Amino acid sequence: MGVNRSEQMARIKGFNTSPELTLRRALWARGLRYRLNVRTPGGRPDLTFAKDRLAVFIDGCFWHGCPLHYTRPRSREEFWSAKLIENIDRDCRQATALRAAGWSVLRLWEHEVVLDVSGAAARVEHALIGHIAPWARQRRVRRVLDLGGGVERRELVTLGAPETVVEVKESARVTAKVRVLKSVTCQRRMRRRPIPDSS
Repeated sequence: MGVNRSEQMARIKGFNTSPELTLRRALWARGLRYRLNVRTPGGRPDLTFAKDRLAVFIDGCFWHGCPLHYTRPRSREEFWSAKLIENIDRDCRQATALRAAGWSVLRLWEHEVVLDVSGAAARVEHALIGHIAPWARQRRVRRVLDLGGGVERRELVTLGAPETVVEVKESARVTAKVRVLKSVTCQRRMRRRPIPDSS
């Protein structure tokens, strides 16, 4: 018997996600030591480098409005639209509070970690020495409107000004994200498995 929507949503993890674990392993292998679940002026980042005052967030493409991979749910559209806006506003408040307290903020998309973990780890290393991309210019999907016929309108905002729409795009409905990320993850797992001896 299948699970209902409530049970399915309850299974989604909020921490120790696959992208987080992947990035943590890569950082540990590079000799970088971090702390988890640390209370900061801007909440609890996924990774914290307290001595360097760097907070690292790994934002899920669905939950935080990735411009490349956010997929609009087909049911309860008002609820999900409000949830997305709330998440983006919270991301902005967190980053602003951290910056005001003298912290640096690095926000990575989950697909950046899944597709190029060494590149994501290098960005963390660069952030630790002061070379950090400004989080305020990172774009987010704030609202998606169904125009019918498989076409949708996406309103994009920057994280530094989440109330101001900076771009509107009309395109075919985005649905491929999950399959792409799963295929990359499966390919990585296949590479790790030993090849059985054919003799």
